[in-house]
Amino acid sequence: MLRRLVTAAGVVAVVALVSAVVASAGSPPGTVTFTQHDHNVVLFSDPSANPCTGEPGTVTGIAANEVFHVTEFTAPGRDEFWVTGTDEGTVTFTPDDPNGVSASGHFASWFGESANNKNDVQHDIFNATLTGSDGSHVGVHGVDHLSTNANGVVTVFFEKMTLSCG
Repeated sequence: MLRRLVTAAGVVAVVALVSAVVASAGSPPGTVTFTQHDHNVVLFSDPSANPCTGEPGTVTGIAANEVFHVTEFTAPGRDEFWVTGTDEGTVTFTPDDPNGVSASGHFASWFGESANNKNDVQHDIFNATLTGSDGSHVGVHGVDHLSTNANGVVTVFFEKMTLSCG
């Protein structure tokens, strides 16, 4: 789920970055920024299993609010940009069996990337809390980080996902 969220966010970030570059064409050297706000965006809807019961179903995340921001430095000799995105909204689990345990709650996520001619850093975080129709509670926490050097060699990489059921 986190990987899909990050991938969707990354695609939007690239589109935003391209928009910022296009907007800067013909502008004097300096700094160009671009911010986009969206609402009620389906970020993911995937087959999954209820972590408390194991029953199959679908997990869906809808961002009530989304903000993406790009800053690009366009001065001569300065090839650098920053991209950030924040989403928050509802997350639901719908069981395949209509008599099964459903769950719903809130999620928040953030991602960022900064790049220049010496390195690239990408990181994100995802948190969700759901309450099941049987009173169960599901917690999800994920964090990822990737750093590369000027040669594109990965210098730091980790993914950590924690899932709790109670």
